[in-house]
Amino acid sequence: MTQLESEVLLAEQKGGVLIITLDRPATLNALNRALLLDLLRAFELAATDDSVRCVVLTGAGRGFCSGADLSDLGTQYEGPEPPSLGAYVRELYSPLVLAIRRIEKPVIAALNGIAAGGGASLALACDLRIASDRASIAELFVRIGLLPDTGGTIILPLLVGLGKAAELAFSGARIGAAEAERIGLVNRVVPADDLVPATLAWAAELAALPTRAIGLTKRGFNAALLPHLEQHLELEAQLMDEAGRTADHREGVLAFREKREPKFVGA
Repeated sequence: MTQLESEVLLAEQKGGVLIITLDRPATLNALNRALLLDLLRAFELAATDDSVRCVVLTGAGRGFCSGADLSDLGTQYEGPEPPSLGAYVRELYSPLVLAIRRIEKPVIAALNGIAAGGGASLALACDLRIASDRASIAELFVRIGLLPDTGGTIILPLLVGLGKAAELAFSGARIGAAEAERIGLVNRVVPADDLVPATLAWAAELAALPTRAIGLTKRGFNAALLPHLEQHLELEAQLMDEAGRTADHREGVLAFREKREPKFVGA
């Protein structure tokens, strides 16, 4: 693949497998503007490179991805008007989901640790998921007064059903890898020390198969189950704008920054 220069992302190709690694380990690979833009560029390059026949997405260090980096929004929460979360989602998150779903090559998320909030949604947007037995998934959006974005409100219920999706999204509960496999959030769980070789072996198997057939299958799945994905992502952006204007969201963010329990009032 064409060399991608990035300070927050690693891209390495082994045969037909492109390994993309989120590389902000000090923040558990929290998604900031630079990382999101570079990640989108990596998928765009992979989509047009015939030498790439499978993509693996993983994280450096102890975590897969801890979700959005709230420091990206600076001091906007301290002013009278909240930041426009909808615009942020439209610019940075929705294009990435579309790129992952539209690349006609298999995409495997290798969960080496926590996948939380937007990090969980990012993993769910991939075609397949393999997890370390030390990994966990948490739909943490509700803890700061928000709803799942990055396609989370459509892909999560597709994978686990509406009832279980509501349970996870309403509570923000963190579940381990074994439970995630049981309910269908991940395809495979392996011992932590085996995650890299197991992922690469699976990716190599897929890369050796007819890429065009896999891509057309993925297109068919998208048409059947996600035919209005782009419109739904726009709805998520609108809902995020609404949620971002609530008192509970402001309280959730301030409590997170002040390392205290939030006091939600339901407004």
